[in-house]
Amino acid sequence: MKEESYSFKKEPGIFYYEFFSEGPKGRIRKVVQFHQITSTDNIYNLGFGDFNEELGDIDDLSVSNNQDTQKVLTTVAQTVIDFMLQHPHATVLAKGSTPSRTRLYQMGISQFWDEIGMMFEIKGFIDNGWQPYERGKNFEAFVIVKSK
Repeated sequence: MKEESYSFKKEPGIFYYEFFSEGPKGRIRKVVQFHQITSTDNIYNLGFGDFNEELGDIDDLSVSNNQDTQKVLTTVAQTVIDFMLQHPHATVLAKGSTPSRTRLYQMGISQFWDEIGMMFEIKGFIDNGWQPYERGKNFEAFVIVKSK
């Protein structure tokens, strides 16, 4: 991806990535973490948000408005690429905590589709089923697998 992104650090054993957004609201700690959905499947939920110091957890509903949305989304995409390269048989499930956040994910997928489509197979959930990703459709969630 040719877009600018933040550098991140990772804790591979717990599938945890961390970076800092920098803008008019200051320096905001962001976290991406992949949680295995069941112990028998190789499906991971992508969790993303601001780190809440008080709770010691990800706040996936916070809105930081740090005027760096594109750079943040590009960084999240970079963490997905890194995770998938380390875990080539994994399936990543991505669904925003709100419909507008899911649309943001979709906008990012569409923007980088030429690059993403060569590395990954992406399906979107719509009309109670999974189908290959298409630009222009409003999906409710996405699954990402490494292309064979």
